[in-house]
Amino acid sequence: MNSLKNQRGFMLLNVIILTLITSFAAMILLNAAPRIKNPQAAIRLTAIHLANEKFALIESKAASGVFDLNCPINSEDLTTENFSEGNQIEFTVSTTDNPSGNLHRVTVKVEWTVEGRKDFVEVERTIRVVE
Repeated sequence: MNSLKNQRGFMLLNVIILTLITSFAAMILLNAAPRIKNPQAAIRLTAIHLANEKFALIESKAASGVFDLNCPINSEDLTTENFSEGNQIEFTVSTTDNPSGNLHRVTVKVEWTVEGRKDFVEVERTIRVVE
């Protein structure tokens, strides 16, 4: 009789472990599906990285006393692949400046189009030119 109780407990443990594994697999698959269908979050993050790259180029020149908004970004960084469609996405980066003495309020705007829908990210930062 004692061995029958041990077998029932072992079977219950197997069912619980199998349920946990199945639920974790389902959560992972359900969480990954929206990211594949709608890559906007990844594209927006890429745009923010491009804006930060542009700021880094401007700030490096400003640290040496030269203020130049026309710092070119590597052309390879301006394209990425849209994983849901399999086509490339082109980014355009533009900058505007609002100077006040040796301080410049710089706005970097990164634009792109996915599936006929235009979107953009604007990031602002104050840059001080070293004299």
